[in-house]
Amino acid sequence: MRLALARLLAQRKGGQLQTLIVDEGFGSQDAEGCDRLVAALNAIAEEFACILVVTHLPRLRDTFPTVLEVSKTADGSRVVVHA
Repeated sequence: MRLALARLLAQRKGGQLQTLIVDEGFGSQDAEGCDRLVAALNAIAEEFACILVVTHLPRLRDTFPTVLEVSKTADGSRVVVHA
């Protein structure tokens, strides 16, 4: 629903959506729900230049082609890219 509304608003302004951000959208899902959400993202992936998924679920780490792993250290945040 949110995606449809965002598309409608972008279209009214003469633009298009290029980036989709899903922030912690998997946490409330069981395993089947997570699989369906991943399938839905894969189905619309070509419509976006970038899809960014933020999650703390380790099982989803291997689901996406590029993973940015952010961890806290005593010196600040550390980012490791897994491609």
